[in-house]
Amino acid sequence: MKFSYSIVRILLIVFSLLIGLNVNGQTGSKDFTDVVKKWKKDTTASASTELIVRKNYLSVLPVVGYAPANGFLIGGVISLSKLLAPAPTKLSSGMLNFQLTTKKQLIINARSKIYSENNKWFLQGDWRMMFFTQPTYGLGINNSGGNKYLIAVNNLNENDLPLAEPMKFNYLRIYEDAVRKIGSSKWYAGVGVAYDNHFKIVDEKLNTDTASENYFITNHYAYSISKGFDPEEYYTAGFNLDVLTDERDNIANAYKGYYASLSFRINPKFSKSAQTSMLAAYDLRYYLPLSKTQPNKVLAFWTNGTFVIDGNVPYLALPSIGWDTYNRGGRGYIQGRYRGLSMLYTEAEFRFPLRKDGLFGGVLFINNTFAESTTAKLFDKAAPGAGAGFRMKMDKAARVNLTVDLGYGLDHSSGIYFGMQEAF
Repeated sequence: MKFSYSIVRILLIVFSLLIGLNVNGQTGSKDFTDVVKKWKKDTTASASTELIVRKNYLSVLPVVGYAPANGFLIGGVISLSKLLAPAPTKLSSGMLNFQLTTKKQLIINARSKIYSENNKWFLQGDWRMMFFTQPTYGLGINNSGGNKYLIAVNNLNENDLPLAEPMKFNYLRIYEDAVRKIGSSKWYAGVGVAYDNHFKIVDEKLNTDTASENYFITNHYAYSISKGFDPEEYYTAGFNLDVLTDERDNIANAYKGYYASLSFRINPKFSKSAQTSMLAAYDLRYYLPLSKTQPNKVLAFWTNGTFVIDGNVPYLALPSIGWDTYNRGGRGYIQGRYRGLSMLYTEAEFRFPLRKDGLFGGVLFINNTFAESTTAKLFDKAAPGAGAGFRMKMDKAARVNLTVDLGYGLDHSSGIYFGMQEAF
C-alpha cells in the first residue's frame, strides 16, 4: 500500500511539472516522435498530421510493475491504427494487451474496430485468454466501508479486504460482431457471436464442511447452486442482434460526434454447463467540442448498461465493473468490485490541452455505477468515482495518446490506470 501511494505522489509531481512546460509554447501539432527527433537533433521533416491510406500507425507501451496480490508483472500494450481506404472511409484500430505475473497470471487481450471501404461494413472484436485470479464481492452496491484503502494498479488488486472472496479461474472470451450500413443512412445492423467460458474455477474461501470452524459459503457458490450451474465450470454461447451508428471523427480519440449501439444477446442451452438466457445492452457516447481554436478541448459523455431480461447467467459472466471492451469503466475501483444481475454506468470527462502544440493534455472525470442484486433494485444504491489524468500524444495523425489516470471511489478506494487511447 505504501508503494502504491508513493507512485501516486510521484505521478502528481510529474503531472504538476508537465503543466508548467511551455503552456503557451509553439502552435501546431507535436507527438512523442517529434520529441525523440529533437533529442537526436534530427532535422528531417516531421510526419504529416494527415492520415495516409494503408499506412500502419503503431504505438507501443511497455508495462512493468508490482502488486502484492499479483507479484511482479511485465507486459505491454500495442496500438495499431490504419486507414484501409481513402475518405470517406473511417480510421480502423486494434489493440493488443498482455501481462504476465510471478503469481502465474497470464492475461492476453486483443480488441479491434475495423471499417471497410466507404464504411460499408463495421467489424468489432474482443478476444481474451486469461489465467486469472480475482476476488469477488457479491452482487449489487455493497459498500459498508468495504472499500477502505482498496487500491488497484491497471485493474489488478493490490490488497484484499475482509469482504473479498478470492477466486482463481481461467477465462476465454470470443466476441465478434459484423454490421452493415443500411442504405445511405447513418445506421448499421448485423449479427455477432458471443462466447464466455469460465473453467477450472477455484473458490478459495469456500468451505462446505458444516462441522468446521471455517465453514463459509461464498456468494459465487450460493448463486451457482441456486441457479443450477456447476460452480467449477460454466459457459454462455450465443449470438447478438446489433444496431448502431457511429459519427465520431476518430475512434481512438474523438473530438466531436457521437456513437450509439443497441444489442440483444441470445444464449441457447447447448449442454449441462450452459443455460438459456437473453441480455440487452446499450452504449451511448457523445463528444462536445468546446473551442474552435483548440479542437482537443472536449466535454465527453458515456453511458452503458447490460440487463438480464430472461433466464439465468453464470455468476462470473454477469455484468461487472471494469469488464467492458477496453477495461476502462469504473476508474476509482478495481475490476470486478461491483457485479449485478443488471448494471448501468455513466461517466463525464473534460479533456483539455496542456500545451498549444498538443503534446501534453489532461482530463478530469466523474462516474457512477449502479448494480442490481437479489435484494436491491438497480437504482437503490450508487458507487460514484472521480479523478484526473495525464495524456501524452504518441501519434498525432492517429490521435493515439499514452494515458495515466488516478481514480478515487467510496471509502478511500483508489486506482492507477495506464493505457493507450482514451477511456472512451
